[in-house]
This record gives sequence, C-alpha cells and structure tokens, in this order.
Amino acid sequence: MVAEVKTYRRPYSGAWWLRKSRTVAYMAREFTAVPIAIWWFWFLIEIARIKAGPNGYHPHMSTGFVVFSCVCLLFALFHSYTFLSLAGLILRIPFGLRTVPARLISTLAFAAFFVASAIIAALLVYFGR
Repeated sequence: MVAEVKTYRRPYSGAWWLRKSRTVAYMAREFTAVPIAIWWFWFLIEIARIKAGPNGYHPHMSTGFVVFSCVCLLFALFHSYTFLSLAGLILRIPFGLRTVPARLISTLAFAAFFVASAIIAALLVYFGR
C-alpha cells in the first residue's frame, strides 16, 4: 500500500500583503493602474461619441468627472515617476566595456518625459485655438 504524497500549502489570509510596508507600497502602485484604465475606457467612449456630430456629443463637465480626471492624473504621474525612477535598474545599456550608469539613464528618462510632455502641451495649445 503506497501512501499519497501531499505538499504542504501554507495558508494565506486575504491581507498577506499588509505585513510589510514594501508590499503595501507595491500593491498601492499597482492599484493606481485601475482608475487610469477606467479613465482611458471612458475616454475611448467619448471619442466614439464624437461620431454623432455636434448635436449628439455632450462632453462630461460635471464636477465628479473633473475630480476623477485630476485623481487619475495624479495616479498617472505617480506611476510614471516610480517607473522612471527604476529605469536605470531595469535598462542596462552597454558602452564599451562598461554600462551606462543607472542614475544617468534615469535622468535621461525623466528629461525625455518632460520634453515629450512639453511638446504635447504645446501641440494641444496650438491646435486647441
């Protein structure tokens, strides 16, 4: 008679991620993607509604939508900041026998982010007239 082998499964509670502050910060960062995804979905619906023309399209200008958009902007900026801060650790760029320093990669990533943001803002202002 052969006994069945069972592996031990350590029981986890639903709040396992609350034990360490690092996992709480990680989960909070990952949660920021949910409202951003909801906002993008709403934005895509708004783009589809433009097809109805000026008579059928009424943009959301309620206070709730503006507040939700501002919160999503803060979440997106936080998400971008945390990703760009880690860019130097994620990317390894060979340069001869060495690699480009992580701090330089992060600095260049932030610079590219700000330049792209300025260009997009200028285009929005220019074409928004």
